[in-house]
Amino acid sequence: MKTNNYIAERNRVVEEHLWCIEAVMASNPKAVRRTRMEREDVYQQLALRLVQAVDRFNPSKAELKTHIFSELKAELLSCGMTHGRPAILELDLGNIIPFETVRRNCLGIA
Repeated sequence: MKTNNYIAERNRVVEEHLWCIEAVMASNPKAVRRTRMEREDVYQQLALRLVQAVDRFNPSKAELKTHIFSELKAELLSCGMTHGRPAILELDLGNIIPFETVRRNCLGIA
């Protein structure tokens, strides 16, 4: 069971590293768009992952900031995935997409 002191310390560390969320979102604008979520929702999802990252942090494996950035980038990529495949960002109507590609990638039919 986590003590009140642990939770207070974790929350303090999370608050000190909230800037990491903005940094990850700013450096990965295409990934943010790929989520097809409102920017605030992406931020909230990354904030939850930040709390989890601080909870799971093991100082013998990595530096805290490195661990946080790694976790946030993984979460951002995870938000952009749909059923294990990247979400379709935009369709360029100037390109013709073969039906086999659509069937395989969008419909999941081999």
